[in-house]
Amino acid sequence: MNRLAENTAMQKDIVALERHVLASRDIATQIGDPFLSYLLSMALFTIYEKKAHHENEALKSSFS
Repeated sequence: MNRLAENTAMQKDIVALERHVLASRDIATQIGDPFLSYLLSMALFTIYEKKAHHENEALKSSFS
């Protein structure tokens, strides 16, 4: 049960980080900074990979 609470807390943190990076990327795009927008897009890609990894781990643990 403790592991489930940890995964839930981690997912909430990842979602919050994703929202902040998305908002920052939108601002960078609006002000016309393509390099910063690119860097933030790469950060989003990393966040999406992390989310997918945690979802896969949760699925594995639910079947074990």
